Amino acid sequence: MNENRIPCPRCGQDWLHDVRLVHLEQDAVFCPECNALWLTADEVAASTFREYGAFMVEHGRPQPHAKGELLIRGPLLKRRD
Repeated sequence: MNENRIPCPRCGQDWLHDVRLVHLEQDAVFCPECNALWLTADEVAASTFREYGAFMVEHGRPQPHAKGELLIRGPLLKRRD
């Protein structure tokens, strides 16, 4: 199973997860280790991340780590060609 997961290109310490930013009604990709956030899987790269907490605050969510803000759907898996 791990061979299908995608490691975080920013920190390399954890796997990327498919998430839902609940109150923003937006899907995203998230690394729970370094809090890197990408708005689409296509933009995932070490230089294109946003910091999750700052992004949420900028979008009117002053407590980004509060329960119910982030729904982790599961690991982001490599596409099969």
